[in-house]
Amino acid sequence: MIESPRKFEGFGSINIFDLIRVLEIDTLGYKGFGEVFTANKDLLIDYATRTAIVIPVKDEELLTLEGVISAIPHVSLVIVVSASSREPVDRYADEVDLVRSIHRNTRRGIIILHQQDPVWGEALKGTSLEKMISGGKVRSGKGEGMILGILTAAAFGYKYVGFIDSDNYVPGSAYEYAMIYYSGFLMSESKYAMIRIKWPYKGKLASSDIYLRKRGRVSSITESILNYALSLYRKYETDIIKTANSGEHALTIDLALKMKWSGGFAVEPYELVNLIEMCYLGLEDGDCPIISDKIKIYQIESRNPHIHAERGDEHIADMLNFSLGTIYHSKLGLDQVKERIRKALEEYGIRDEPPRPRIYDLSDLEPTKVLEKIISISSDVHYFEPK
Repeated sequence: MIESPRKFEGFGSINIFDLIRVLEIDTLGYKGFGEVFTANKDLLIDYATRTAIVIPVKDEELLTLEGVISAIPHVSLVIVVSASSREPVDRYADEVDLVRSIHRNTRRGIIILHQQDPVWGEALKGTSLEKMISGGKVRSGKGEGMILGILTAAAFGYKYVGFIDSDNYVPGSAYEYAMIYYSGFLMSESKYAMIRIKWPYKGKLASSDIYLRKRGRVSSITESILNYALSLYRKYETDIIKTANSGEHALTIDLALKMKWSGGFAVEPYELVNLIEMCYLGLEDGDCPIISDKIKIYQIESRNPHIHAERGDEHIADMLNFSLGTIYHSKLGLDQVKERIRKALEEYGIRDEPPRPRIYDLSDLEPTKVLEKIISISSDVHYFEPK
């Protein structure tokens, strides 16, 4: 049971809904009353069967990855996109063995692939995604891995694709995220919908006692500056963006194939920046590929906290640098906005201009042809069919 969407702010052809809370994780068929949204169990199952869940992974503990996979409802296809090391120890081989074992026990549908498989480099030559290739292989960034997950989901005919990070120590959280995706798509009834999850708390397992933060350090800064930029353009102050760095998010395949994507850690904030650039700031210039329908962005607060490993201050600084670079180098990057970004980065010891995001366009691709070529040649793509 979740709150019914009420308040939203319009930006051109985009409707961004203010935070919606999960009221009950499982209603067990109770229909609710008043201003709440509940879904019939059969309808949720129908949406789950049409949703692929992508799990990007890079050198994660196998037990943690197994916990996330175990939380995804059985009827959704799981796509594990690995950027894990192959030497001196082949971590990817261990992940394949894990997936094989899970399939043997559960018979669920799982695909596992390595994003630096050279066959991907061959298949993407001559396409708009050729820029993802470096040294004959797809770059190892998170955004690049997510794009491969989208292509795989689209090639298998899935209508929706969701992302859940592999470093989640609480399987119950991953289960709730998946249920939020299904409910959000059912609620939206839009070809161009995006569901972005805000955690109620985010905790890191460090040497000291666990501490639950309301907001992540990178998220709070990125959201503040993105809202500031929108406020300057609209001449009305807004704080509508609350999920700038949401790793847990989902969207319709129709939307995923029309928008542009960024590589590396810039991927989540760039999704918002790109849509705002195209379908708000660039609407009158004909830059928006989606004008027949509204793009609906739902921000939903889960009940489970997001608990993951401590990555360190250097990792935080890198994420912030790439995140703010998406705003700095966009149409939103007015002089006042750039000044705020520079000041924010200086507090983390960064005095250089933030990097430009690597931008990728999926619009001219035929996912089915790309994947057929990959599967026919590669020995590193493994599809375990549901039974």
